[in-house]
Parts: sequence; C-alpha cells; structure tokens
Amino acid sequence: MAVNPNLIKEDNSNNSSVKLEEDLDELQISTVNDNDIDDGALDKRVSSKTTELAKFSAVGQRSYAPVFGSVAVSNSENVQFGDTTHFHGPVTIIHNNNGVENVSYMHSEDENLPEREKYSTTTKCDESVVKKFYVHSWVKVVVSAVCVILIAVTCALALLVQGNKNSSNETVSDMEADTPSDTLLIAPNHLRIVSRTDWLAQPVENELDKIRQPVPWVIITHTATESCHSQSECVLRVRLIQMFHIESRNWDDIGYNFLVAGDGSAYYGRGWDYIGAHTLGYNRYSIAIAFIGTFNNEAPPKKQIEACEKLIKLGVHLGKLSKDYKLFAHRQLASTLSPGDKLFDIIKTWPHFVKDASNISELIPSY
Repeated sequence: MAVNPNLIKEDNSNNSSVKLEEDLDELQISTVNDNDIDDGALDKRVSSKTTELAKFSAVGQRSYAPVFGSVAVSNSENVQFGDTTHFHGPVTIIHNNNGVENVSYMHSEDENLPEREKYSTTTKCDESVVKKFYVHSWVKVVVSAVCVILIAVTCALALLVQGNKNSSNETVSDMEADTPSDTLLIAPNHLRIVSRTDWLAQPVENELDKIRQPVPWVIITHTATESCHSQSECVLRVRLIQMFHIESRNWDDIGYNFLVAGDGSAYYGRGWDYIGAHTLGYNRYSIAIAFIGTFNNEAPPKKQIEACEKLIKLGVHLGKLSKDYKLFAHRQLASTLSPGDKLFDIIKTWPHFVKDASNISELIPSY
C-alpha cells in the first residue's frame, strides 16, 4: 500500500492530531482530531467510514486469499487441491533432514544396499524358488519311473515263476503217468510177489478148498476199480477188494488167486493151492489173475503186463500150472466186459489163448 506524503498533515497544537488520507481504489481513510467536528457530524462520518472500512477489509483479504487456477478460497484451513493418496495400514515415512537422525526409525536389511544388490537378492530368491520347483518335479519323475520299473519287474518274475511252476507240474504229471512215486527196481527176469502179510490181508473166514494141480486153465480178469502205480496205493486197493469180497459178498477170502498192479508187482491172493471165487462153474479148474484197474478204454502199463506174463511162467516152472494150460478172458466164460477191451486185445495175442470158446464143454477137464 503506498501512502502519499502530501496527504499527511500535522497540527502542532494540543488539540490537533495527525490526519491521514489514503486512496485505495474507492476507499479513503482519514484520521482527524475529535475536536474538529461535532458529535452529529462525527456519527455520520463514522457510519460512512465504517462502511468504507468494510469494503477495505474485503479488498485486503481478497488480495491475500490463496488462488488455485480460477478457484479462490477464503476463511478456510487445510484445503488441498489435486490428488490425495490414503494409506490403510502401517506406513513408514522417511524424512531426509541432513544432520538429524531419527532414533525411533528401524532400518531394514536391504535399505542401504545398492539397487543392483537389491535386484540381485530378489532374483536369487526367485531363482531359488524355481530351482526348488524343478528339483521337486525331477524327484517326482524319478520316483514314478522307479515304481513303474519295480511293478514291471514284479509282474515279469510272477509270470516267470508261474510258467516254471506249470512246466514243472506238467513234467511231474508226465513222470507220474509212467513212473510211480516209490518206483520198485525189479530185474527184467525177476518177479516181485507181495505177500499177504505185506498187503495187510485179514485172515480167511473159513478154511479154503484145495485145488487140483497142475491147474489146466488161467483166467484173466480185471478188478473194475481205479488203477494204482505205487506199492502204497496198490496195498490199499488189494485190501479194499478183500474187504468187499468178504463183507459184501460173504466170501471166505479175496476171490482172486493173484493180482498184478501198476507198480510191476504181483500180490498174493488165495495163491496156487486154493480154489478161487471169480468165475462161477470154472473156479475149480482155473487160477484167476486179476489186473488192478479198469481197462475198457486204456491199456494197462507195460510193467503190469510183464508181471502177469512172469507170473504164468513161474507157475509153469513150479509145476502149479499145466505146461499145456489154456488161457481165457473172463468174458469168454461169463457175461461181463472183463478184462476190458484194451486188455483183451493184448492177451488174445499171448500163447495158449483159446480163440474159440463156443464149445467150452469139450475143454473142461474130466475130473
């Protein structure tokens, strides 16, 4: 505000005062002595000047009000123009002031590191995470591959063991078909005869009738039971046959004179000296040799056939059988399929076999 010095007047009298006049646009301020005017004039003048002072105040305030563009603000505090950022949460404010240290501020580890080192630390963390991810993935792949290999090896071993087992079973079955589990070593010219004591025969119920020797006939029959290939099996078969003949048919003993088995042995029944019970009407003229088994569809094993042949030769050698004995199949003298088609086809090729048994009465001895 500029003051015109020409407008200032000074009165040196006691009742005088300094009068100041100033032009502020349309506002004029004057200061006078109270003695210069009367009371009425003074009131009018005060009223007039008060209005002018109000205008001056507005002008003065307007000149100092903050202005932001075309916006003016007055009578206000803490007014802000522009963007405002609000932080929700803990905020760390760093105020850089040279020479002043904030004791309460907590420094971070990476604060004083250069930008390269900070970036390097972040990169190292990222690389560590990626490396761990790849390591875990690689471990999973390796474990999966190992599991697959183990399963494949296990399946292969199982199949191999199963195949060997089946092959072994087939080999054992083939061996059992030809060789008994407790094979008896019998010389070619030797006949093994199992005594009644060895096959656990029970005593006869009544005394048996003697047979006239040498016996003129040999009758071949079969037991119509299961076959046997070991001594233990054959002993059981012979024992059961004797039990059946005694307890079911009320005979005094087993009906056959001898039995030949698949183990290559001959089992002693009633023997050479007693009449058997096998072919009604012809028992007193014959020695009955029974093949253990049923031979309608299967032929007996070779060792069983050889045992029968050896037994007949032995009977002739001992004088128990006539040298010109006659050989019959059971079916030729009774209504039966015995000794089975397969065995019948074998024995009809043997010496002394009677091919024509139609006129049997002519063949019966005269005693």
